[in-house]
Amino acid sequence: MSSEDKSIRWLKALSHGFFRRCPCCGKGKMFEGYLTPKVECSACHLDYTPLKADDGPAYITMGLVCMILVPLFFLYQALYEPPFLLALGVSLPLTVLVILGILPLIKGAFMAAVWKSGAKVN
Repeated sequence: MSSEDKSIRWLKALSHGFFRRCPCCGKGKMFEGYLTPKVECSACHLDYTPLKADDGPAYITMGLVCMILVPLFFLYQALYEPPFLLALGVSLPLTVLVILGILPLIKGAFMAAVWKSGAKVN
């Protein structure tokens, strides 16, 4: 098997996880609710219990949001000079909404990466 085939399989597993689907088959749902993983896949019966994400998705999400949104807020502040309370009233809720929107997607991709890497979690 070529390295290109392996990378395509990695991307497929990560994309399945990103869309909150089983990284193995892509059919079953990975989560019961917002962030609570199911015990196993309803389609292929892949066991999700060893796929521990812990704090990894939160760190990745915060890093991405800070790298993307914070420079935009600084640019907006420099160009338009809005009043402080207006800038704060827009930037804080927007940051929280983006974080809450991206977090389950990152967690699904993170769990798919743990599964694909074959990591043995105790």
